[in-house]
Amino acid sequence: MKKNNLKSILSLAIMSFLFIAFAPNDIFAQRKAVARKVKNKKVVTPVSKQYAKQPRRGAQITKLPRKTTIVSYRNANYHYRNGIFYRPINGTYIVAAPPRGIRISVLPPNAHRIVIQGRSPYYYYYGTYYSPVSSGGYEVIDAPIGARVDALPDGYDVFELDGLVYYRLGDTYYKAVLEPNGNVIYEVVRV
Repeated sequence: MKKNNLKSILSLAIMSFLFIAFAPNDIFAQRKAVARKVKNKKVVTPVSKQYAKQPRRGAQITKLPRKTTIVSYRNANYHYRNGIFYRPINGTYIVAAPPRGIRISVLPPNAHRIVIQGRSPYYYYYGTYYSPVSSGGYEVIDAPIGARVDALPDGYDVFELDGLVYYRLGDTYYKAVLEPNGNVIYEVVRV
């Protein structure tokens, strides 16, 4: 009787070992989403005419455009002109994304009005979203999920995640959407 119990226990142990060793690993594992930068893949994104002559975000310049306005925010000065923010660094200037919360008095020329169901209107220009402030002016906000824009400024990265292509500009992710009329637009998504 002891031999039968020992054989049963030994058989059970061997079967368990074989099941664990040869069972598909994905039964027990959760799928991990891994983003990777798309390389050697042709992604055609036309540059909007309104952004074609704008400097690329992150570009370094030695001389500011004429008639910039200084906008102070949290003990830092930014130079602003027509929707572009410049941050001084070591005697030069970097074309920068504005910090969330910074305020301007007038929208950039050609800012697009965006309305998302049930929400106040937003405005978009050169990768930046603005919301009207009750006391006057406009405040830079995080990109609202679901906002759709016709173009992204130069300086975005293209990523593939779970087989889908996304565009990243700063901390904002977009996916390309084909409209019924054949135009490609970009929708803000959460990744």
